[in-house]
Amino acid sequence: MSLRKEKPPSSVLGLASHHSAMYSETHTYDYEKKYPSDPLGEEVKENARIWKVYLDEAEHYDDEMLGGFKDTIDSLLVFAALFSGVVTTFVTVTITAFQPNYSQITATLLVEQVQLLRAAGNLTAINAIPSTTLNPDDASPGTNNIWINSLFFASLSLALATALLSVLVKQWLQAYSSISFGNAKEKALIRQYRIAGFEKWQVPEIIGTLPLILHASLALFLIGLSLF
Repeated sequence: MSLRKEKPPSSVLGLASHHSAMYSETHTYDYEKKYPSDPLGEEVKENARIWKVYLDEAEHYDDEMLGGFKDTIDSLLVFAALFSGVVTTFVTVTITAFQPNYSQITATLLVEQVQLLRAAGNLTAINAIPSTTLNPDDASPGTNNIWINSLFFASLSLALATALLSVLVKQWLQAYSSISFGNAKEKALIRQYRIAGFEKWQVPEIIGTLPLILHASLALFLIGLSLF
């Protein structure tokens, strides 16, 4: 018996649907030799041959589909984690622009204190020493710093969102591939219920959009880096 799934032309955001990449090979075996024929009138019983053949084909399909999805998710998780660490390093550097420059304030106050001591030694009027105009509570970052930090924070948010969605999808895939119990018919119905929910919640489409989110995060980071 030779079963072959056709490739549908559907795509998501320019990315091929999971059907076009999964189960594209010919699966050849003789189910009549593998499973004995059913007695007359029992062709759709609990352990009939039709359910066992369905489970074999479903297992072959799911192995290819889930294998590709898991490889994609694992790669995204690794890249998102490393990229988030890089962006966080830049954020810790650029965020200081929104804080008062305490080093400059300390140096200015020390200079003013030295001038006051000299004025006291020379019997100079203290009012003649100009007072500092620095305010420790006044931090006014420039427009460039605001743009840089906004881009970096947006990039970091998208990278973390990608990591979170990847973990959720990985849990969905784990639940989809969990072992089901019962006779052949019950297992077939459970598997069909899972694949229907899998497509209803558009899990393949979500997986297809995750790289796009990560690409957007990388683009925002590069724009911010060019302004840095």
